[in-house]
Amino acid sequence: CQTPLCIDCGAHAGLISDIILHCGGRVECFEPNIYLNFFLKRKFENNKNVKIHQKAVSNKAGKTQFLTFQNRILSQGNRIVESVQDSETSDAYEVEIINLCEFLEQKEERIYLLKLDVEGAEFDILPHLIEKRFYEKIDFIVCETHEYMFENGYEKLEQIQKELQKRGVKNVFLDWC
Repeated sequence: CQTPLCIDCGAHAGLISDIILHCGGRVECFEPNIYLNFFLKRKFENNKNVKIHQKAVSNKAGKTQFLTFQNRILSQGNRIVESVQDSETSDAYEVEIINLCEFLEQKEERIYLLKLDVEGAEFDILPHLIEKRFYEKIDFIVCETHEYMFENGYEKLEQIQKELQKRGVKNVFLDWC
């Protein structure tokens, strides 16, 4: 009977959040980009079913640099992790990061959807989500992987896929986008 809760990590301009809302869900958005966050706050300012966090998600909490890829202040590729794209990174500013697992542990209700589009930070987050068995508390986990951003990205992805297969996990989708 309760409105389904969805967590949109890497909300960007809110397209996935819009779809979730249209389907009757509630959304907690995480978007560290100061420009996109301003847009999201204006877009959803009167919607009681949206909570916006101007934070990045990771496997730890604190502050870090949000890296701007190819001077694209609003575009994909901006990230909190070092990658093979660092030579094309032009600017950065400090952002707050939260430990996503700690955030999820505080949620007492079941989560319908967790979307991760976090430009490489998924490789820090997913092993902890799997280890803590959050796939049992969340109906669907969808993740855009960014293995091309790392010298060992394909190995990282393969290791996560093997762990999910070993555990028989069927509700984690690493190729949703």
